[in-house]
Amino acid sequence: MAMILMVFFAAFGSVFFLGLNSKLLRDDKILAGFCVSWMITLTQFATVWAIANAALSTPIYLLVSGFGGSIGLTCSQYFYKWYDKRFPK
Repeated sequence: MAMILMVFFAAFGSVFFLGLNSKLLRDDKILAGFCVSWMITLTQFATVWAIANAALSTPIYLLVSGFGGSIGLTCSQYFYKWYDKRFPK
């Protein structure tokens, strides 16, 4: 169960930060984009580590990773809406 959660949160974080960074850089929020880029690096490392160590079957891995990424991207959209109102350019 711990590895399933690791895969889920690694996929969630990776896609969350990729989506968020896309919005930040589109709107020229360069310093925030710089900081989020480090989070992308960390979550992608966690994803690679989880793939190498999870010992999950391919269908389970794809299902868990797919849900994590989909939920992560959706959350990044809502987070950016909040962030943009709170920290306008």
